[in-house]
Amino acid sequence: MDFTSNSARHSTLGLVWGRRRIGKSYLLSQLGEHGGLYYEAIRGSTSEALADLGAAVAATVGAPAPVHFGNWSEAIAALMRLGAEKPFTVVLDEYPYLREESPDLDSILQRTFGPRSPLRTQNQCRLILCGSAMSVMSELLSGSAPLRGRAGMDLRISAFDYRDARQLHGTNDLRLAVRLFSIIGGVAAYARDMVDGDLPSSLRGLDAWVARRVLSPAAPLSREVDLLLSEDPTTAHARKPHLYQAVLAAVALGRHTAGRIASYVGVSGQRLDPVLRGLVDAQFIQRVLDPVRDNRPIYLPGDSMIRFHYAILRPHHSRLQRHNADHQSLWRDLGTTFSSNVVGPSFEATARHWLTHYADLGSVASGGIHVGSTTVGTGGRDHEVDLVVARDDGIRPADRSVAVLGEAKSGEEIGSGHLARLEHIRAAMGDRATDAALYLVGPRFSPSLVKSASSRRDVELVDLDRLYYGS
Repeated sequence: MDFTSNSARHSTLGLVWGRRRIGKSYLLSQLGEHGGLYYEAIRGSTSEALADLGAAVAATVGAPAPVHFGNWSEAIAALMRLGAEKPFTVVLDEYPYLREESPDLDSILQRTFGPRSPLRTQNQCRLILCGSAMSVMSELLSGSAPLRGRAGMDLRISAFDYRDARQLHGTNDLRLAVRLFSIIGGVAAYARDMVDGDLPSSLRGLDAWVARRVLSPAAPLSREVDLLLSEDPTTAHARKPHLYQAVLAAVALGRHTAGRIASYVGVSGQRLDPVLRGLVDAQFIQRVLDPVRDNRPIYLPGDSMIRFHYAILRPHHSRLQRHNADHQSLWRDLGTTFSSNVVGPSFEATARHWLTHYADLGSVASGGIHVGSTTVGTGGRDHEVDLVVARDDGIRPADRSVAVLGEAKSGEEIGSGHLARLEHIRAAMGDRATDAALYLVGPRFSPSLVKSASSRRDVELVDLDRLYYGS
């Protein structure tokens, strides 16, 4: 990591943050094993935390007894002086736990890393604050926060994308890869510790694995989302937690606009707005702008596990928890729900990720692009478009020209009817979409569509091999 190995003759501050279970602690603990101090904070009183940190410092420097810290100013000063002679890395993991009971800790660090602070100028400590409470970590350097302007690194670690997740899951069966990603995404711990290294090796073994490792009340994954909600301050301390749960359920079940979410939850837009903001800040949901329509944000689940929880686990909680429940039978009953409410939306998101990061769009992408989904009205009805790529050639989304229109289908065979639908939508969008290419993404295509596409320059068929390996 460049931050820890830089040659600055003064102390530096960095942030590392991201959702739980993605491997932050594992990565940073390795730094502690190479001549640094890695401290994972405990959730408790200030005196407990200081005593625990004092024991960690003593173990690091080889002191015969724990170091006593009377307050956080003393503790931070001692940590900084560990870099008195040479660069020394200190990691304070789960930093939000520390500031829960000591809200002045940010200000202490602000003073410590001030331009003329002797603790900064006379030491070479590389102090890293790490945390999983997204709403807390994202605000540490924002606006008028005490640490704004003090950090030399602000690193957000994300889960693996679908291509890296396939390798994490250890499968070359792309149909299995699609389904596994729709359940556990690219979160490292979901594929390792939380399933005891047990992953299906074939599509045939997926059903039994889901019943055993996800649906069973004894499976850690069955309680994961509830634990995430209980650990983030935004949702853990909410005055009306049921609203947050209901909004997450609405988004996971396909209510993606603020209006449809409000209708599902049964609240006004005014009451909904702070809930949406809180969930976006905590990154339980994503706010995505429509590439071609003004003021049309949509809301999507923050990761696969959230979608699976609210589409499958939560609605059937009582059946899953029942003594001697037959989880495999229940899972078979939920096959259609899984395909339509989980795999389908996840596959659409995967196709948009491919368009953003892997597709060779040629000159289209040279000036910048906007990727997302939209709704097009024609013939008195609205048509949802899974994939839209707009050029960055308009001040407002409504002014942009359309480079790509597309459809992604995870299960059904894609045929000429799907292509005709895209052609109809392209025509309805008028001059702005005249030269838009039509992309169809899925595991299989009808022979007639393959034949038709082979003679057309405006049609692209993207199968699973191209989605996972090609451009």
